[in-house]
Amino acid sequence: MKILFTGGGGAGSEAIYRLLKDKYIVYFSDANIDNIHPSIPNDRKHLIPLAEDSRFVEKVVHLCVKLSIDLIVPTVDEELYMLSELKTFNVMSPDPLYINTMLDKLHSSIALLEAGLDAPETILFEDFKVDNWLYFPCIAKPRSGRGSRNVHILDSMHQVKAYLSLTKLNGREAVLQKKIIGQEYTVLMAADSNKRLHAIVPVKVKCKRGITIDAVTEYNDYIKRSCMSIHRAFPTHGCYNIQLILTEDGKVFPFEINPRISTTFCMGIMAGIDPIEIYINKKQPDSLLPFKTGIKLKRYWKNFLS
Repeated sequence: MKILFTGGGGAGSEAIYRLLKDKYIVYFSDANIDNIHPSIPNDRKHLIPLAEDSRFVEKVVHLCVKLSIDLIVPTVDEELYMLSELKTFNVMSPDPLYINTMLDKLHSSIALLEAGLDAPETILFEDFKVDNWLYFPCIAKPRSGRGSRNVHILDSMHQVKAYLSLTKLNGREAVLQKKIIGQEYTVLMAADSNKRLHAIVPVKVKCKRGITIDAVTEYNDYIKRSCMSIHRAFPTHGCYNIQLILTEDGKVFPFEINPRISTTFCMGIMAGIDPIEIYINKKQPDSLLPFKTGIKLKRYWKNFLS
């Protein structure tokens, strides 16, 4: 089976290739091919335009035809909606409506709360009023975005005013979110093409700098139950990621749902979960698959000098 991962210059590609190369024929594409890890053979690296390029879908389709790709796995937010609508190729991603809802950090929070699930209170910057926002410190972030870009902790109303000037965002492009105190987790969710959930892999985040740097897989019943409830409320196919905070009293607050694989996708594979096999195999049992706890991730800089 031939698989194309987009966003091949991401932090997890080296591990994905190493862990899957004996099971699948794996290719990686990126708008900057030099960003793809040197350990991945050159014949598995391919150049595609940025998602904002008008030729993006055409070029991806051409590449997939050329390589006889069986499955596309998007890893970049900006690509998701366009690739999820492809009819001629199998794409491992949630459905377009799910993508549109979850990529908008205001709409996703409202959707969770309206479904009766816990979520941090979230408002648009333009709706901020001194007398109706009681949560300082709080989180300021763009409504859409990734990699913790322009995400800041704000401690006062003066910083709220400064945030928009600093980021050049307008009042409808950014949100304020109540800061929940607790332990952060990033959770791999894997469903088949019929939207049946087969795996939940919680990853305890020990260090994060835009992407997760230090983490470990860990079973947690509170997280399992909460993530099952989220999937029941918003069933979708493919693999996606839930970022959440677990409080000391066992409450789970998802603060972002990413409708794509995350940079910790490789930890799920190492823990014995193969979301690709889950997605394509319609004969999986309905129960959740077991996974290995204690799988650790540590990312280091490596300097390539020439």
